[in-house]
Amino acid sequence: MAKKVLSIEVGLHHTRVVEVEQGKKNPHVSNCISFETPENIVEDGFILDKELMAQTLKTQLASAKMNIKDVIFTVASTKIANREVVIPLVAENKIQSIIDASATEYFPLDVSEYTISYTILEKINTKEEKKLKLLLLAAPNNLVKNIYGFAEIAGLRISAIDYIGNSAYQLLKKHVGAGVNVSVQINDQTTLVNVMENEKLALQRTIPYGAMNIVSAVLDNSIFGKTNSREAMELLMQENIINARLDMGGEANRGISMASDNYDQVMREIRGREDVTSTIQYIMNNVNRVLDYYMSRNSEKRINAIYLTGEGAKFKGIEVLFTNETGFDVKKIDSLFGVSFNKGLATNGNQAEYLTAIGASIAPVGFVPEDARATNTDIGNSKPAAMGFAVCCGIAAIMVVGSVVNYQAARIQNSSLQNEVNQKVYIEDVYASYAEAKLASDYADYMYNQTTNRNYQFNDFTEMLEKVMPSNMHVASLESQKDVLTMNIEAKSNLYTVADLLMKLKEIPSITDVAVADIRETQDEDNGDVIETYTVTCSYKDYNAVTDEKVSLEEEAAQLSEETATGDTSTETTDGTTTTDSTASADATDNSNETTTTEQ
Repeated sequence: MAKKVLSIEVGLHHTRVVEVEQGKKNPHVSNCISFETPENIVEDGFILDKELMAQTLKTQLASAKMNIKDVIFTVASTKIANREVVIPLVAENKIQSIIDASATEYFPLDVSEYTISYTILEKINTKEEKKLKLLLLAAPNNLVKNIYGFAEIAGLRISAIDYIGNSAYQLLKKHVGAGVNVSVQINDQTTLVNVMENEKLALQRTIPYGAMNIVSAVLDNSIFGKTNSREAMELLMQENIINARLDMGGEANRGISMASDNYDQVMREIRGREDVTSTIQYIMNNVNRVLDYYMSRNSEKRINAIYLTGEGAKFKGIEVLFTNETGFDVKKIDSLFGVSFNKGLATNGNQAEYLTAIGASIAPVGFVPEDARATNTDIGNSKPAAMGFAVCCGIAAIMVVGSVVNYQAARIQNSSLQNEVNQKVYIEDVYASYAEAKLASDYADYMYNQTTNRNYQFNDFTEMLEKVMPSNMHVASLESQKDVLTMNIEAKSNLYTVADLLMKLKEIPSITDVAVADIRETQDEDNGDVIETYTVTCSYKDYNAVTDEKVSLEEEAAQLSEETATGDTSTETTDGTTTTDSTASADATDNSNETTTTEQ
């Protein structure tokens, strides 16, 4: 009978514990609890206040009558690196030594500061090739020791420490079935993308962006009125504030009248939803990049579906957004296939909440500090090593007598194959470096674009406005928001002058969709003159901080003038010849600056 353990996931907001038998492919959950993690106690996988978390966990376990001391932890952290590698087919007790010897080739970091472990993805044992496909994981030593220290304070014995990506994969591969399927696990601070082919992991990538970035967008927007992350998460799960597409193309505000009483409130809510949805764009872009990368190398294969899981998958509307932006069938996982629960266990109708905690019990990668690993190896393997030595001596004597020729031939062949591998292995490192640099560059550009808008050109705009404003008009008030500019203009004028102003405003390259929203007339009590007040609204054109801030408005206007002059300076005569009419152009320019005044 398999040993029962507690499998624990300490998340940013929730901690989940399941009582389950270790190593079972079809786990049975005897008991399970979920409770809120104390605030500000977890940061990128590290437990900051181990004493407080240990006391909280003890209280919850005692209340649930869960007395088992052997535990498996599953950890989510951006500091854990992963890589798929292929090595020769060897006995399992030799795999770790091979990995340790080649660690610097797999991970471009100081491996002495990391604990490296693995899980076997696939065994290839055919006449043509004999290989092992592994998922390697490198966790910082201080992270592993942090978990061990916490377990000691809580009075628990660690059986294994797993990585959340492997924990989820162990269960997800049973849900997806045959063919190529993708799981997108949106955790608190990261998003994991697993491409699975016939239940085998073909590709795994980590995106350093998660559900908390979406939550922060809700907190940053006053229209939602939320003051902490828990309230913001509840709002995201209960109300559909995520748009169906990243770019709604004006659909959101279609049919809303500017004259309506709650126009400003509705527009603020629309912009708030757009801001929240835009934070998902970085996740979406990288998911699509992973899918494109896989399909470019497997063009003959087809992706069946995408499965959403994790904290972010609970947000209302995100499933529809993923469907529209990826073009694939997208499904949420609510129940767990191949997992049974004791009757009466309260899972709140969402078994998937315990997906990673249960998955960690099946086949954890087992991060173990090097000192603990060496101690266990020395104690556990001393007798088998002595027996193995005696057996090996006998086998060696036979091989020396009868297998010298075969050994030399195999050695030459192995050397040749290894040289081929060594000549090509650099390609993977080059691509990995490029992918990381591209990811960082895209993220920097995206974040930089969120920091600025057309308001940074406000001084340039007012200078150009002074040049085109007729002399009998003046701006009474001006309000510049992120996307819209509103001006109240007072004038002794007629509609022809207003029309001329609108044409001039359209020449300013930063604005578009110029319109008069309202016209009011008032009479000056001193001299009886009629003063007309025009409310003019303009929409800002899209602004790209990376490229547009390098060009001033005057330079943009000059470029537009050159393009217009190139296309409009020639006219066609009645006899079919083409002439240039510079006089007409000059007259038109002069007339456009004239002002018409109507006496009342």
